[in-house]
Amino acid sequence: MEKITIRTKDGVLIAGNYFKPQKEHSPVFLLLHMMPATKESWNTFALRLSEQGFASLAIDLRGHGESIDKNGKRIDYKEFRDAEHRDSMNDIESAKEFLAGQKDVDISRFAIAGASIGANLALWQASMDKDVRLLVLLSAGLNYRGIQASELTPKYPGPVYILASEDDTNAAASSKQLYGIFPGDKKLNIINGKLHGTDMFDAMPELIYELLEWITARMK
Repeated sequence: MEKITIRTKDGVLIAGNYFKPQKEHSPVFLLLHMMPATKESWNTFALRLSEQGFASLAIDLRGHGESIDKNGKRIDYKEFRDAEHRDSMNDIESAKEFLAGQKDVDISRFAIAGASIGANLALWQASMDKDVRLLVLLSAGLNYRGIQASELTPKYPGPVYILASEDDTNAAASSKQLYGIFPGDKKLNIINGKLHGTDMFDAMPELIYELLEWITARMK
């Protein structure tokens, strides 16, 4: 794993953990964390992806973890208005530009996994980015910080895996509703319990292996 930094067009220094591919022309995942987590919440998943031949980049979204510098001023997500959270789309843009510049990565096989608000950001990107070949949404919501998932869902035609916990009631209800809207290849997995986002992977690591089987059938 290599620690990297990239600068967004609006001046935020984004920190990332880049898991390099083991061979040329590798498919690649961008990993977007939930609040108040950091890029490290994806470490186990990223390592399992690497074992399957994927590159991946987990970033600290602006105001989180090590991504706290904007044009020399300290920023903190706890002080953000909704519009400032939505500016995280600039973080995704810069992260994709970084990945597109890596010689061993096949950016035409680009996938995004997101947790909670990261899931909604992932869906937003996929709704307008034709390079996105696959989505993984953990604990998505119909509306996180003004990101209206139900309006974005019909615009993404590709494969999507949706995971939520039944007693995480908002995420479960949102996931079921979004599943009904997605037009393409889709899978809904509602597990028992009240776990949110990548906490589901920490408590039930077998979920990662089930998910990887689904991913590799569609991305290899």
